[in-house]
Amino acid sequence: MKLNCLIIDDEPWALDLMEDFIQKIPYLRLAARCEGPVPALPIFEKEEIDLVFLDIKMPDISGIQFLKSLPKKPAVIFVTAYNEFAVEGFELDAIDYLLKPVPFDRFVAAVSKAYEYISFRKNKNTQRTDDFLFIKTSHKIQKIFYNDIVYLEGLKDYTRIHLAESRKPVVTLQSLKYFESRLPGENFIRIHRSYIVSLRKVDTVARKTVFLGDTELPCSEHYRTILYSIIGEKL
Repeated sequence: MKLNCLIIDDEPWALDLMEDFIQKIPYLRLAARCEGPVPALPIFEKEEIDLVFLDIKMPDISGIQFLKSLPKKPAVIFVTAYNEFAVEGFELDAIDYLLKPVPFDRFVAAVSKAYEYISFRKNKNTQRTDDFLFIKTSHKIQKIFYNDIVYLEGLKDYTRIHLAESRKPVVTLQSLKYFESRLPGENFIRIHRSYIVSLRKVDTVARKTVFLGDTELPCSEHYRTILYSIIGEKL
C-alpha cells in the first residue's frame, strides 16, 4: 500500500527537504507540494490524500486553522520550528509533531506511525464476512473465532494466541506480522512489537500499559498515538 502525501509549507527549503525524504521511502508517493494552505485546496478536490506534512506558522492562515477547516481530515504530521504548538497539534489527533530542521530518523519514525494508523483505518473499512480464522499448530489445523482471542504474543520464531476460555495459549509458527494483516482492524490493534490485543477485551489504558482483565501488557510509544486515536473515536 502506498500513501498519497501532500506537503504544505511556506518555506522552499522545508518543501525541498520533505520532498527528498518522501522520495526515499518506498511506500510514500508525493501528490503535490504547496507553498501555503490556499494552493493546497484544489489538491484535496482532485485527489484522495492519505497523509499531509503540514507547517503550522504560515502567513494568512495557520496550519492548525487550515486543518480545522477541512471537512474530511487526512492523517497529519505537523512540521514546524515552534514547539509551543505541540499540545494543540496533538489535540487535533496529529500522528506526530516534527521540529525543524527534521532529522531523517525522526521522519522515518513519524511516517512509520502514520503507515500503521492509515493501514488500520483502511483495513477497518474493508468488509469481512467471516468471524474466524484457521491456523497451523504443530500437528493440526485449528479454527479460532475472533471473539475468543484476548491477545497475541509474538516471540522470536512463533506466536502465542491467548484465548478467553483457555489457560494454555495456542502456539503457531506464523509471525505476528502475518496476524496483523489477517485480523479485522476494527477489533484488533498492535500495541507493541510483541503484542496485538483485542479491543473488545481491553479494560483499561494507561500511558504505557494496557490492561486486559488480570493481564498487563506494555504499550510502546510507536503504537500509542494510533491506540489513543482509535479510543478517541469511541469516547
